[in-house]
Amino acid sequence: MSVSRTATAVALIAAGLLTAAPAEAVSGGTAATPGAYPFAAKLTADGRACGGSLVEPDLVLTAASCFPENPQGGVPARATTATIGKTSLSGTGGHVAAVTNVVVRADRDVALARLATPVTGIAPLPLGTTPAGDETLSLAGYGRTESEWVPDTLHVGAFKASSSTATTLSLTGTNGTDACKGDAGAPIFRDAGGRTDVVAVAGASWQHGCFGETTTRQGTTAARVDDLAGWIRQQALAPSAKAVGHAITLSWHPVSDRTAYRVYASATPDVPVDGTHLLGSVDGTSYTHTGLPAKQTRYYRVVVATTDGGTSTPTDVLSATTPVSAGNDFTGDGKDDAGAAYDLRNARTGMYVWPTTAAGGVGAPALKWSADGWEAGKARWVSGDFNGDGRTDIAAFYDYLDGGSNLFLWYANSSGGFDHQGIKWGGAFRPLNARLTAGDFDGDGRTDIAAAYDNGNADLSMLTWHATTTGFDAPVTQWRTGPGNWYLAQSSWRGGDFNGDGRADLAAFYDYHDNTANLFLFHGNASGGLDAQGVKWNGGIPTGKAKFVSGDFDGDGRTDLGAAIDLGGANLTFRTWHATATGVDAPVTQWTSGPGQWNLGQSQWTAGDFDGDGRTDLFATYDYGGSNTNVFRFRANATGGFDHEGVKWSSNGTFNAAQSTLL
Repeated sequence: MSVSRTATAVALIAAGLLTAAPAEAVSGGTAATPGAYPFAAKLTADGRACGGSLVEPDLVLTAASCFPENPQGGVPARATTATIGKTSLSGTGGHVAAVTNVVVRADRDVALARLATPVTGIAPLPLGTTPAGDETLSLAGYGRTESEWVPDTLHVGAFKASSSTATTLSLTGTNGTDACKGDAGAPIFRDAGGRTDVVAVAGASWQHGCFGETTTRQGTTAARVDDLAGWIRQQALAPSAKAVGHAITLSWHPVSDRTAYRVYASATPDVPVDGTHLLGSVDGTSYTHTGLPAKQTRYYRVVVATTDGGTSTPTDVLSATTPVSAGNDFTGDGKDDAGAAYDLRNARTGMYVWPTTAAGGVGAPALKWSADGWEAGKARWVSGDFNGDGRTDIAAFYDYLDGGSNLFLWYANSSGGFDHQGIKWGGAFRPLNARLTAGDFDGDGRTDIAAAYDNGNADLSMLTWHATTTGFDAPVTQWRTGPGNWYLAQSSWRGGDFNGDGRADLAAFYDYHDNTANLFLFHGNASGGLDAQGVKWNGGIPTGKAKFVSGDFDGDGRTDLGAAIDLGGANLTFRTWHATATGVDAPVTQWTSGPGQWNLGQSQWTAGDFDGDGRTDLFATYDYGGSNTNVFRFRANATGGFDHEGVKWSSNGTFNAAQSTLL
């Protein structure tokens, strides 16, 4: 068995692994009854062995001296494995897991080893109260015995707590018991009144009676843990905050003695733990703070409500900043939705929304707005968080066919609908001669509108309408090609933060009508303008046979590009161009339907983070005719590709995709 640090004359008892001899007993101890003390752990690391005890499902309490190469903690310098719940190491059952991280105490020989997988079926060992003078305690470890270098069986010995300091216990074994090499980190525990709890961890010992030792001196030193309950809970929780779209999700590890987890938030780093700042109380291990504006930082603390009616020390403050949203989160719940403008006929237009359900599915589309006097063919729609409130809004340019148009705006409301804000701009602009996209080009947290505009004679302009708190500024011409340079009909435009700097950029695929295309990039700058970056890719795309989308498919913080491409014969493929710091990688084919399966002209595509995992997914409608439409979804995976989820909704004759335009 083994313990903690003390004077130089006392030996540290982390043991090297040597050839085993026949087993008898520990120095004055006894072999544990099979199945007893399931919380006991053995840590092994490249020839070194220590003890420990399970104090949370994924935390083993042990000695810091068991990790001499990690004085500050972190990933173990030597690969370390923990075995828990096996009285006999050669027997069956128990739990074996790698140690992924170590947290050490600066004031005593104590460490916590985090396991790669949590232990189930074994109750963690609770922390006890301060040991009384001369109280009898036990030590359970896999260290050397009187006759064995590397025991196969857990052994237990009895000790008296002879004296203590604020951080240590001095222990004297009964019947000559002492901790031996291999027992460092083993639990010193109280087993009385039907309750077992840990009060210290073994650190150093004279090793009286241990195999190969001849000293007549006796005594073990242990590091107290009875006052570390708050620290252990903090390390057990290990909370993290991740911002996705207009939401921040807090996640943490479970702790064993809780009744609830309370989440507190603030716009400032102090985060008072009071009723004003309480977001909510949950039983699970995550909480999503929704409806947050883009580019806003929020600060959080988590507090555990414990089974004894108390509360834990608040965790250290953690924070996250919401990114510039690229999808359509009409409800602000952190999961994107899909929307479509719909021609209701007879000069009447509506807006449908497919909500993302709590379970991650696709709900039936709901008509969220409609109006008479709107001819669908004269309207061009765009979406974005134009007022920066955390919900996606909609806007439309309406072409009066007289050389002018008006820009209408609807803000998303808290009930999932849209509130009409009226006309926000009007002027000499033909939306039917434009390609619209959106993005936060000036980085102020509000989505702006951009339009590639056909001036005639292959002369293209780029206009931007910067969003304000109540509408839009007048359009600004960012650049103009001059005659004979760019045909609008040969260009496809997408907005997104392609370089990850917090401002939206523009990407344009230009079709040269020879089955090739160039990809041009324009980076948003600090003044709200766009700086041309030149051609970032050139390659083969069948002329006029691609539909483009954008989104952060690999979750790296930069917007990527994607295209559904018609290969002919009703064979559709989807390719992605993953963004880099300076451009894009070569395209990767992520999915192909196979011949006779998908006609490009019958499909519409959009993108959004529908499951809220930080990676952008794909959403497609497919028109089978006769108002029969299916919705397909492709979930982005960790490798940057997509997993086909199949049909997520069918209209059964109630929705005509040919009358709709996906946003």
